[in-house]
Amino acid sequence: MTAVQLDDIDLRIVRTLQADGRTSYSDISKAVGVSAGTVRNRINQMRSSGMLSVNVWLDPHLTGLSIHATLLLKVRPGHLTEVADALSGLEETVYVATLAGAYDAVADVFCRDTAHLRLLIHDKVQQIDGVAEVTTNLVTEHRHRSSLDTIAGAPPSRS
Repeated sequence: MTAVQLDDIDLRIVRTLQADGRTSYSDISKAVGVSAGTVRNRINQMRSSGMLSVNVWLDPHLTGLSIHATLLLKVRPGHLTEVADALSGLEETVYVATLAGAYDAVADVFCRDTAHLRLLIHDKVQQIDGVAEVTTNLVTEHRHRSSLDTIAGAPPSRS
């Protein structure tokens, strides 16, 4: 994967979108000090490179999915990719990553209630070929949710 080179204009466009992903090209152009066409072209370049995507986040708790759990999994050797793909395909799953350390994978899931969580763990997750162990942690309170500012310390690299 090749790193995408960003300059100060790109960084200011991204920060504006981080504050409000619905900001129009016209409003971004005024904030950044370039034309709306430049903003559109820069955003299109970042999107086509795969570096930038705009996502919609729906609060699961407000839709009746009141149980949030983090599953830590130990996976038998040679099965990590298949397990991660299977976890990603579950409708309850919102996040999957592979790990280096005591566990091989992590998944965040949302369920209606504890009965739903039990069915998910026993009837779906533990049945995935390659899953050796599942440790479940219930999230008891959400204290912070943010867009990660991955560019906070990034120096401009294109003039």
